Amino acid sequence: MNQSVKDIAAHVGGSIIGNPETTITGLNGIREAQSGELTFLGSPQYASFMKTTQASAIFVPRDIDTPHPTAALIQVDTPYAAFAMMLQMLEKEMRVHPTGQHPTAVIGDNVTLGENVNLDAHVRLADNCTIGSNVTLYAGVYIGRNSVIGDDTIIYSNTSIREWVSIGKRCLIHSNVAIGTDGFGFTPMDGKIMKIPQVGTVEIGDDVEIGSNTAIDRATCGKTVIGSGTKIDNMVQIGHNVVIGENTTISGAVAIAGSTTVGSGVTIGGMAGLNGHIDIGDNVMIAGASRVTHSIPPNQMVSGAPAVKHTLGRKIIMSLKRLPELLRRVRVLEKRLEQMEDKDNG
Repeated sequence: MNQSVKDIAAHVGGSIIGNPETTITGLNGIREAQSGELTFLGSPQYASFMKTTQASAIFVPRDIDTPHPTAALIQVDTPYAAFAMMLQMLEKEMRVHPTGQHPTAVIGDNVTLGENVNLDAHVRLADNCTIGSNVTLYAGVYIGRNSVIGDDTIIYSNTSIREWVSIGKRCLIHSNVAIGTDGFGFTPMDGKIMKIPQVGTVEIGDDVEIGSNTAIDRATCGKTVIGSGTKIDNMVQIGHNVVIGENTTISGAVAIAGSTTVGSGVTIGGMAGLNGHIDIGDNVMIAGASRVTHSIPPNQMVSGAPAVKHTLGRKIIMSLKRLPELLRRVRVLEKRLEQMEDKDNG
């Protein structure tokens, strides 16, 4: 990166207080930034670092208009979003994807490849796959029979996409993801456990990101669905026939049991668990480590185990902190009651 403050401000739609010709060569947090680097003031709680940062330029909210003694200020609507735009630019400069088709890549029969498809070492495309244009598949990726990968999608190393899976455009799938593996379907029969065949598929929309080591099971019948714009963290388990709406965010170590429906705009905190066969409405917020055992209407915030409305959940937590004292008082009252009864009986 080697850009002037003037060029950066133009890129993000910002206004400059200070020297517009200051050269920026890197990005960093406000506490760590050094001369030549750009940083941002993301929250008022970090305002004190404005006095100590060594950064040469700072993204600030538009209501900050006092010049900085050493740094150029770039006024923007949302400093963190502006910083994210610069991170995107830096990532394009730094990240070099594999290009062309490695000689060890194996392409099955009747595979359709779009323009500029990049296949790294030991990629395996099974029969009848359709791979869109500008797709990049890193080393060891497996794409099963009859699966479709949309344009501009990137899939990182050792990810497995099973048969009949559909993935949209501009998706980003990180390493060691498993999509289209069998759902956990079994039933007792004659004293044994019989496997229920999983013959459905998985359908993933556009602009979806899936973190490393996440597993998305194929449907028993029909489809497991991930809506466009949804972002899924690392180590998430999504069961068979789950349907997730658009622009939902799912943090790490979440587990969603089979046949659950999650709406659009939902936020699920890390390590939350959702029972099967329930419905989560649009714009619901589920706090981390919650256990959701029943359906949740739209526009609710829930927490706890089992999950309840967050306002009630906080009261429950506060009450739990008082339990030792309450137990002590109960024991004292019980002892006094016994003494009174002994006195009456005497």
